[in-house]
Amino acid sequence: MTEPIKKKYVIDSNGKKTAVILDMKIYEKLIDEIDELNCALGYDQAKRKNELDLKSGNSITLEEFISKKQTRKMKHKIKS
Repeated sequence: MTEPIKKKYVIDSNGKKTAVILDMKIYEKLIDEIDELNCALGYDQAKRKNELDLKSGNSITLEEFISKKQTRKMKHKIKS
């Protein structure tokens, strides 16, 4: 079970919570987790864009690229 996060609040003159004070280790862990989440979201977004580009013909797969490159090499050798 995870340990509850110990936090302290900064309160204004009306008693409203305006800020949180966290232990540095907890803060750094939260920042790391946010960074990992952003990386995962970025990957998902790039993957969706790539799939759309492939469907629309705006890009090709690595296999298609290699095949085209090999075909060009063969044509070049035949001309030489």
